[in-house]
Amino acid sequence: MPLPFIPLIVAGAVAASTAVAGKKGYDSYQNMKETKELAQQLESKYKRAYKNFETNRDRTNKQFEAYGELKLEILDNTMKDFVQTFKQIKHVNFKGEAVTDELISNSDIEKFVLNIEKQVVKAGQVLTAGAASLAGGGLAAMGAIGATTTFAAASTGTAIASLSGIAAQNATLAFLGGGSLATGGLGIAGGTLVLGGIALAPALALGSLIFAASTEKKLEEMYKKKAEVNTEVQKLKSATKVLEQIRETTQSIHELADSARKLLNTNISKMKSIISQKGADFRNYSLEEQKIIHNNYKLAVIICDILNTTILNEDGKLAPNLHSVITAEKKKLTAF
Repeated sequence: MPLPFIPLIVAGAVAASTAVAGKKGYDSYQNMKETKELAQQLESKYKRAYKNFETNRDRTNKQFEAYGELKLEILDNTMKDFVQTFKQIKHVNFKGEAVTDELISNSDIEKFVLNIEKQVVKAGQVLTAGAASLAGGGLAAMGAIGATTTFAAASTGTAIASLSGIAAQNATLAFLGGGSLATGGLGIAGGTLVLGGIALAPALALGSLIFAASTEKKLEEMYKKKAEVNTEVQKLKSATKVLEQIRETTQSIHELADSARKLLNTNISKMKSIISQKGADFRNYSLEEQKIIHNNYKLAVIICDILNTTILNEDGKLAPNLHSVITAEKKKLTAF
């Protein structure tokens, strides 16, 4: 009588089916759980790297601004003082017994002083215009780019207009000054920012992918996403190192400019004392006094070389041979 066994078979099949369904349900739950946990781990990893990058971005921008402020201060004070004092002296000759600078002609001296005077005037215009004139990354642009370049495009009376313009045109400066990876804002060309040769993806694009994967994608697709996230995290870490290098280099040239300024201030005081005691005719000065005047000129040249040195090029990289320039200028200062 086989019929009585049918309910048992059906019951067994149902039990087996229930077990399979339960196993599938459990596996699905585990997959969802693992997918969510992986998404959270990746998002946390990315956010840490991005936060560190943003922190260094802000620090780098502030370093540029600090150096830009120092540049303007040097031009508006020290270099203005140098020009006003040095121009009082007549018959300057750096080819005499006291000075063996055969490469400097009187026309070279006049041309140099005139160029400084132009920068002094423009720096004064910037500072007279006040804080509003330095908006839009202008102060950072002053720090990142050589003084000659920043002022070159400006006509008399509109000196600072070029600074914010330069900051806006330079993708890296625009980003450092407030452009955001998250919004694809300033400094983001074609959806990416290239910093030091590293192409960074907009933050929200990556974040949305993580979110979508954690809610809709399968576990295997989440693991594929892991590789993408790790790639972007590595880019952020590399870009952070670039920012650190830029900031450290800017700090070095900032300190160099400040040291040169202090040396020139001291020598300007000596030059004023000579003029006060001996008058304004270079020919009436002793050999030692003529050397002091020459030292003033040489220090002014060094400072101009420093201030005119561009730190950051349009590609977001440190300018070529920048460290060699810093080393060379430091060596020159040791002679004083």
